[in-house]
Amino acid sequence: MVNKLEIAWTLAVVALLAGVAAYSTILLYHLDALPADPTEYVDVTGHQWYWEFCYPVNNTCFNSTYDATNNTVSGGALWAAPGAVVQINVTGADVIHSFNIPQLGVRIDAIPGRMNHFAFNVPNVAAGTEYLIQCTEFCGEFHGTMRSFLIVT
Repeated sequence: MVNKLEIAWTLAVVALLAGVAAYSTILLYHLDALPADPTEYVDVTGHQWYWEFCYPVNNTCFNSTYDATNNTVSGGALWAAPGAVVQINVTGADVIHSFNIPQLGVRIDAIPGRMNHFAFNVPNVAAGTEYLIQCTEFCGEFHGTMRSFLIVT
């Protein structure tokens, strides 16, 4: 014979799990949604062992090469205005990389043959503020030097 209390507890657990599943699905959908009108688009390509930043608005591309001896980048960087909404379109040219800006909570994989999209807000900080960009997916011998900077302009 089935106890009424067992049925009530079972239904309560099922309702709780259904509620958590519905809430999680809605939250994930909104987290992955891209903004309708971002301020800037940037195409990012991960190469062994540098980042390439292309700005479709003016058809310019910059290869960012990191110098570990003095913690600087030559050739270009990711530039954005304070408060801007930046949509990045990320891919890899050769192996899997991971585009990561730790201070802003940005992380997305750069996979060859696949374009991943992500948008983030640039903080309202003073011009010249720099945020480290690094690869967080082991991509070969010089993985540790695959760095760049987001420079707030």
